[in-house]
Amino acid sequence: MGSTTIAALIIIAVHLLVCMTLCLLHHVGVLKVDGLLLPFMALIPLWGPLSVALMHSRAVLRGGRRIPAGLQELKVEDQEQRNILVDDRTDYANTVPLEEALIVDNPRQRRNLMLSILNENPGQYANLLSQARLNEDVEVVHYAATAMAQISAKEDIALQQRMEEYERNRDSDEALDRYREALEHYLESSMEQGYARTLQMRRYTDLLAERLKRHNDYRTVCSLAKTQMDLGSFDAASRTIEAALSAWPRQGDVWLMKLRLEAARHDGEAVQRTVRHIKDDHIYLGGRGHDILRFWLGDKEAGRA
Repeated sequence: MGSTTIAALIIIAVHLLVCMTLCLLHHVGVLKVDGLLLPFMALIPLWGPLSVALMHSRAVLRGGRRIPAGLQELKVEDQEQRNILVDDRTDYANTVPLEEALIVDNPRQRRNLMLSILNENPGQYANLLSQARLNEDVEVVHYAATAMAQISAKEDIALQQRMEEYERNRDSDEALDRYREALEHYLESSMEQGYARTLQMRRYTDLLAERLKRHNDYRTVCSLAKTQMDLGSFDAASRTIEAALSAWPRQGDVWLMKLRLEAARHDGEAVQRTVRHIKDDHIYLGGRGHDILRFWLGDKEAGRA
């Protein structure tokens, strides 16, 4: 037997040993290649095992998965879409607006909704919770009253803090504005009723009057006149509006407040005079104001205004 034959046999033996080793690695899950390629590997000395090793390295670099080249772009786009956050809608089928839940004939749903409001932010539902206190369901009424008590307690604390801050710094415009805004929010949330609310509204008018002494602007005047009307002080509101018209004779918001006062007094003739003045002098009222003018004039005349 020649040396060439012996060398060939040794190479084949080494090749088979390498192939057996690679098959064993594939069997235990270490070699990440398709098993159908292993028989062909044994038929190609040297290049067969080397090709399998290269395919294994490629699979490892790609995360252990063999990805066809034509699908690579599709995989990337699919992964990007999977990364887009989507709201959890599993409970949307059971979600009902509070206004509808209060009248729907489903006590369990009403009560669950009220409990969820108590656990979240009852402050943003103050007006609806006030309505819920009149619901026929005793438990709903109890939950609504509890939520209103929570809101009232928080509002009371915030308002007390702003009032104390203003008492310590009466000359501060910032303290005045913070107290005024806190009181305005307090009144808008309808926390107080009866005499307590009237007392807070009078305090609010005092703050508005104080602000007018420091900074005379028509928005504050309109807020003061509105609050005076809500208190039933029509004469005081009339004086406030007349003073504002002297300062801002073409300010549409002031004219709208005058129109509101005359309507509240049930003075039809005064309403018509004010409407004619707004129309004839071409006072700019804006979109909402134009709708009010259209109501008093009628569609045809308002279109020519």
